[in-house]
Amino acid sequence: MTLEYAAAPVPEELARHYATYGFQAAVTPGALMARNQREFGRLPAVFDGDVVLTWHELIDQATRFGGYLQANGVGPGDVVLWQLPNWWECLVVAYGIWAAGAISSPVVAIYREAELRQVVARVQPACVVTAASFRNVDHVALVGDACAAEGWEPRLKVVLRGTATGWTPYEEAVRARPYLADDVDPDAPALVGWTSGTTAGPKGVAHSARSFISSPLRSARSASFGWDDRSYMPAPLAHATGLLSAVAIPSYTGSSVVIRDHWDAELALDDLARYQVTFSSGAAVFITELLAAMAARGQERLDLPSGYPCGGSTIPTSLAEAADAVGMQPMRSWGMTECPSVSGSSRFDPVEVRCGSDGRIAPGCEVRVVDPLGAEVAPGVAGELLVRGPQRALGYLEAAHTAESFDDQGWFNTGDLGYVTAEGVLSMTGRVKEIINRGGEKFSVREIEDALARSPDVVEAVVVPAPHARLGEQPAAFLLVRPGTQPTPEELSDFLRTSGLAPQKIPRVWRTVDDLPRTASGKVKKFVLQAQLAEELAGPEA
Repeated sequence: MTLEYAAAPVPEELARHYATYGFQAAVTPGALMARNQREFGRLPAVFDGDVVLTWHELIDQATRFGGYLQANGVGPGDVVLWQLPNWWECLVVAYGIWAAGAISSPVVAIYREAELRQVVARVQPACVVTAASFRNVDHVALVGDACAAEGWEPRLKVVLRGTATGWTPYEEAVRARPYLADDVDPDAPALVGWTSGTTAGPKGVAHSARSFISSPLRSARSASFGWDDRSYMPAPLAHATGLLSAVAIPSYTGSSVVIRDHWDAELALDDLARYQVTFSSGAAVFITELLAAMAARGQERLDLPSGYPCGGSTIPTSLAEAADAVGMQPMRSWGMTECPSVSGSSRFDPVEVRCGSDGRIAPGCEVRVVDPLGAEVAPGVAGELLVRGPQRALGYLEAAHTAESFDDQGWFNTGDLGYVTAEGVLSMTGRVKEIINRGGEKFSVREIEDALARSPDVVEAVVVPAPHARLGEQPAAFLLVRPGTQPTPEELSDFLRTSGLAPQKIPRVWRTVDDLPRTASGKVKKFVLQAQLAEELAGPEA
């Protein structure tokens, strides 16, 4: 079956511009694999605990997995769905799919039958790959049941670290004759990513090799990543952050990656030192917990020579500044599965750009800021953010999703709010769906979250709209507080007032919690918190 998707427009002059200025290249992952095996073969490619694979070893196994797929009729146009933890074998699978010229469709390990059924129904995978078990979940049964519920039988089924009836063990698959497709169309779908689903079910996003590789093509220049860099990636490789840091950048630069199948801040500190990691990336929660672990053990420095690109969730300026003070060199950025790395910064940028904004608009990218009527606003004025660039996806799998999110000039409506200065520095201020409408006055939750994050008692603050009987909506704050502290609503409100926050923006609903619901990449599922409050506060004023 050939994957069908709904292509978003790309004006011809825009495509010529990307090619002329080197923002895109007609290169495929398979070609980069061949080059890395030849040029960096003796250098390490992946570390997973005590397992170390060189580039020669990684690509050898990947091409053998590709040979297994090709020998069984899986190739260009076919989708391989994989749901795997961050094990070294998942990199073999990821590269092996492209070795066969097939389309890679990774899904995060926390997806269960409801999400998997949607994915299976949409891509109808020719092959599925999963772990026998992970964190007490039988993934063979999970994936198998999802396929059966949709009436779909994959041609091939491969299981890692275990056996199952009707499934080919990974060890057998990688005994095949090596194969590396050399006639792959760089503009055909190569990857189907799935949106994180913080507001609804997953949506399939199709990327070509050309769009996928454009991100590391640019970052290798702006961040100077090279073969002697080493990243640390505990976030799922099935997520955009993991794919970029553990697959895209290494495949383009020959750098290596340390992967872990779970996040543990204490372990991360040990790993960063043990493996001589030069850069990492992730959401705010990872930075917060790294700093807490450092404080607990009395560690004063965490020097990352190539920095810490951070995005995927709101990064308060105070948190970025704290990370910068210990040597992490954070570089805030902004992007999404549909168009990764729209903005970012480099180590040579001033701290007010790296830590106090979401970076400069990336070379080749364009951002329009518009008001509710679609008219462009002046620099520094907040509005809805529209983007396009060389790394923009081909489109969604569903025609309706593409039609509602892309216009005829290729602009993608992100649903994010923010502003761009006259110098091209972008700051994201929130989501359209996260605007609080308090009696007709509208304001973003981001300003409140940033103010609360500066409280010495607050580890993390999340603000969402809560129902209000008379005004419609009011701000509600969910807080993770520092151990040993118990700030009261009155104390927190006073803190916000002295910070200069307008009275109507001060939350009237306060909740101190032990944890927050998150996606696999660390984003807070705000819709879960809103649903809780809607049920709790329905009716009377809070």
